[in-house]
This record gives sequence, C-alpha cells and structure tokens, in this order.
Amino acid sequence: MKIDGIPWRKIIVYTIYILLIPSIQVTLSSRLTLWGQTADIMLVFAVLTGFIYGFREGLIVGILMGLMRDVLAAPVVAGPGGTLSVAFGIGMLVLFLAGAFGAVFFEGRTNRNLLLGILAVICYTVIYKVSGNVISSLWSSIISGTGGARGILAIMRTSILPSVLMNAAASVVIFMLLNFLGPAPYRGKRRKDRNNKELTYGESGNWLTI
Repeated sequence: MKIDGIPWRKIIVYTIYILLIPSIQVTLSSRLTLWGQTADIMLVFAVLTGFIYGFREGLIVGILMGLMRDVLAAPVVAGPGGTLSVAFGIGMLVLFLAGAFGAVFFEGRTNRNLLLGILAVICYTVIYKVSGNVISSLWSSIISGTGGARGILAIMRTSILPSVLMNAAASVVIFMLLNFLGPAPYRGKRRKDRNNKELTYGESGNWLTI
C-alpha cells in the first residue's frame, strides 16, 4: 500500500527514526561524551540517508530531523546588550544541507559502501564544526562584543576532533540500521544491488568506480 507512490513501510520506518533518534541524542548528550562533545546522531542520520537513499529522501529527512532538533534544542544566541533570542530554524538548515551533502558526496559511479559513508559523515562534521566555530567567533567578537577568538589548536582539540571521532563511530551503527532495517526492505535492496552493482549518480558518472 502506498501514499502518492511512497510505500507505507518507508513512511512508518522514517517516522520511527525521526521520533526516536532525537530522544536518544538528548539522553546520550549528558552520558556519553568525549572531551565535552557527544555524537550528533541526528546529523549522522541525515547525511547517511542522503548518501544511501538519494537526494530527495536526504532533503526531506534532513528538514524533518532538523525540525525536531529545533523543537528540542534550538540554539540561544546572545545579541547586543546581553539580550538572548532563540535561533529557530538553524537545525533545519544544518540537517537539510547534511542530507544534500550526503546525496552528492562522491557523485559518480560508485557503490555506496560503509567506508565512503563514514568519510561523508567525517567531511560534513568538519565543515559543520569549522563553520560553527567561525560564525560563533565572528558573532561574539564583532556583533555582540562579548568574546574573542579561540586558538585553532584549542578548537581542534576540544571541538572538531572529538566530534569527528564520535560521529564516525555513530555512523557505523546508523549505516547498519539503514541498510538492514530500512526504510527499504533488506532482501529487495540486496537483490537490486546484485543486478546493478554500480550505482550511477549524475549524467557523466564515469570517473570513479569503487
């Protein structure tokens, strides 16, 4: 049974993921940390959904997961004069871009395997953390006048490196879940992969085969 061509199974499985993963992340944020950082499994899930299941599903799942992120933990931004405001929508933007990034990562003739999935998560994590630290530093020092820039080594040690390690570890689990539990049935997915071992993305799709 389908809704506008989308199987019920896919809708149900994605709904469970989108409701369950944010709850797990909120629970783990205070219990499983590395140098003050925890795995961003919402980000990992958005990247890997786009990576495995394509651009459209990556965007939709990214937006919905980002909405949950904003509802549960929207960032609070300090403004001039010490005023605080909730930056609702940043989560949707970040995870929307995560889904898109996963879908276009290593676009070409390539099997979407675990190692490339981990690499996609690592690359987007680095982009996200570097951008976040740069924007936060500029906002604090130029707009708010409440702080200065931290050293690059300190940012690498306390923010980027632990986030990369935690997200890389989480990506192994999420990749297995998406591959074996869905949203696509495992048997049907394996049969499709056997018939088409090289998955083509884009028009040329002839520069890389893995």
